[in-house]
Amino acid sequence: MARGGLLLIGLVVFIAGCPPQHGQAPASRREALDRVNTNLGKIRDPLQCSALASFRFRDSKGTDRRFIGHEARLIFQNPQSLLFDVRSLAGVIAQFGSNSERYWVWIDPEIRKLWWGHWDRVRQDTPHALPIPPDDLLDALMLRSLPATLEGGQLPVLRKLDHDHRLLFVRLGHDGQPSGLREIHLDSCEPYQPREIIDWLPDGEMAMHALLSNYRRVGSGGPYTPRRYVVYWPLSQAEMRLDILRATWRPDLPAEVFEFPVGWEGDIERVDAPLPENARSSSDGMGRP
Repeated sequence: MARGGLLLIGLVVFIAGCPPQHGQAPASRREALDRVNTNLGKIRDPLQCSALASFRFRDSKGTDRRFIGHEARLIFQNPQSLLFDVRSLAGVIAQFGSNSERYWVWIDPEIRKLWWGHWDRVRQDTPHALPIPPDDLLDALMLRSLPATLEGGQLPVLRKLDHDHRLLFVRLGHDGQPSGLREIHLDSCEPYQPREIIDWLPDGEMAMHALLSNYRRVGSGGPYTPRRYVVYWPLSQAEMRLDILRATWRPDLPAEVFEFPVGWEGDIERVDAPLPENARSSSDGMGRP
């Protein structure tokens, strides 16, 4: 082969970040899950990341809101405690947060509003009003272990086609019928972690599409975590891009870091409030209008 051809192949391999040969395909569904969860099980202390973040969404009035290239700080502690601050020169302008009981989102400039709800109701009253749903955000960040099954669903199916390996999770609604599908594309190269997550609705619409790349270890011998995220929510026309600049362990952080913002001054909306009786009577019998 000509020298130029060898150089071209080397450049392609360098850009792709994966050698031409592929790793060993998972032998079973359990092995595919274990590869991911063994890696994430190494997150034992709070993990703090500095990042650059951009996101956009349409507010309740249909106005397109954009926050481009802001500094961000992300702190995560297993299993679902999260603090994701987006900053400007004036300070924190948006926060996505959660702890063992609640999740919340607040945005300060122009909107000045706090949305919040309880985790134990997150699937009963889906928070459509949120700019970026916290449950989706935690899943897209791929910092918590994959469950053996999703809400009301069956065990996942492992689909293997050549070097394309996917875990397929089916959600079941209150009526026992499929209410959605989660498709997780696993990298066929080491460390065999998710590189794409897609949530489908029963009618074929895409609810979320997350692209994860540039996996690197945290510290020496720590877990592999993505350093580049691109996440889309097509139905709400929302998008988030996140580039992790640095990831470190913070075992010294106090538990108060993940406290709910009780002193919020501005509009407040509880997104999991029960539907009024007249709304329930006109619903489809499953608590949805």
